[in-house]
Amino acid sequence: MILSKYQKFSLKNKIIVMIVGFVLIIFGLIYFIVVPTIEDIQTMSQKIEEQMVDLEKKYIKGSSLRQLTENLKKIEPKLSSLDQIFINKNRELEFITTIENEANNSQVSQKINLSSPKNIENQELQKNNLQLSTNGNFNNQLKYLINLESLSYYINVKSLELTPAAGNEKTTNQDQTETAGKSGVINMLIDADTYWE
Repeated sequence: MILSKYQKFSLKNKIIVMIVGFVLIIFGLIYFIVVPTIEDIQTMSQKIEEQMVDLEKKYIKGSSLRQLTENLKKIEPKLSSLDQIFINKNRELEFITTIENEANNSQVSQKINLSSPKNIENQELQKNNLQLSTNGNFNNQLKYLINLESLSYYINVKSLELTPAAGNEKTTNQDQTETAGKSGVINMLIDADTYWE
């Protein structure tokens, strides 16, 4: 029945009906297939872009983590020497014995005045004053200084004072200087800071 009515249309009307039907089919395809597909593609594109940004951030974190691990491997052997620089609060005797051994090896007499560590809250390292008073000839004093510097402990010398040693007999200052100069015996006073952990 529709077909019989269609046949009654003129050629012009048939063409118009065909064009309208074709346009309706195209709009239907566009509306039901193409538009949802474009929206899906855009959504997928946004997700891909977000994943790319996330992967890039993860790569940067991984890269910096790898770099940090490599740097840590490079400095790890040096960390143990860094621990030896600072004096352990429970090993004062070892520190004093080491300094005394250096004085004995250098053949100088020595007095040690070490202030006790002060407990300061929220500080891992504490600075303490160390005074070393030594007596001996110049070459031995120099050897003592070199040995003291080569210790693994960090000792920050604030001042170093050299004075001629006085003889046992009572003499004038000029005579003392001449006596000390002839015997080569001098006094040395070192004022330094040590660091304790």
